[in-house]
Amino acid sequence: MSSVGATLVQVLQQAEQECGWDTEEGQLDDLGRPSPKAMALRRPSLQPRPPSRPSRWQEVATQAKRHSPVDLAWCDTGTLCSLGLRPAMLNKVLALYGSSLVVTDAVAREIRAMANIPNAARTAENRLRCNSADAIVRKLDAGEIRELPLPATSETLDMLDRVLRQLDAIEQRQNATAGRSDDAVRSSQKHAGEAYSIVSAILTVGHQRSTRLLTNDNGATLVAERNGIAWKHTGQLLAELGCQDSLMDAELLYENFDQMTSRFATVPAELRPGTSDFFVCRQKDGICALCDGAI
Repeated sequence: MSSVGATLVQVLQQAEQECGWDTEEGQLDDLGRPSPKAMALRRPSLQPRPPSRPSRWQEVATQAKRHSPVDLAWCDTGTLCSLGLRPAMLNKVLALYGSSLVVTDAVAREIRAMANIPNAARTAENRLRCNSADAIVRKLDAGEIRELPLPATSETLDMLDRVLRQLDAIEQRQNATAGRSDDAVRSSQKHAGEAYSIVSAILTVGHQRSTRLLTNDNGATLVAERNGIAWKHTGQLLAELGCQDSLMDAELLYENFDQMTSRFATVPAELRPGTSDFFVCRQKDGICALCDGAI
């Protein structure tokens, strides 16, 4: 089946027919809070407490950096545009992921909308993003990045609504903590790319295929985690390149990461590498203690 005009469900159903997989609907966990009755006082447990959960940065820093192939890697708007700022790095990521790197129709629409802004209307605030979008649109038009539309069924629309509410709730909590006022822009407009990508990843898992969300957005990473979806940000993608090619300089990778995410698509501080050490490949004599699980 040609990928041109193919929807996500069509691609997944074709794989099921070829591989004999059973179709299984993707489910989205509801984040309803327990009632006061369910939170009634209980006797204290005498069992030892489990070890404290590592920080989010520790989880990122101790993950394997070596590229692990997946069936579909869903890239959101900000992450893809951050890569577009450095076409050489974008080409290397596309070569590493191949046809598995895909976008939803919502992400493609957002990127095309930025690219359609005339040069005369581009400002100091949006010029870099629009210029990057130009590069991404050329990849989309050439078929180097596949676009897989999300089917507009009642189930997927319900899933989108719940994911958008989760993203909005996270943003409201972050704004309250930082003392910022809530943005007047509706979630359905502001978080469409992330929400479509998350739902597409959930559906991919539901069809028994491996997936990954490529995002720099803090809310998107948290919602992905709640729904069992693995994710990586731009820094981790560049670290994969460093593991793939030992000749790539870690300082250069760090410099590229910093420039690609300093103006937009910023990686949250708690997930952001602070030095070039993150991009150093630890492989020695063909073995990597981090990636091969020897630590």
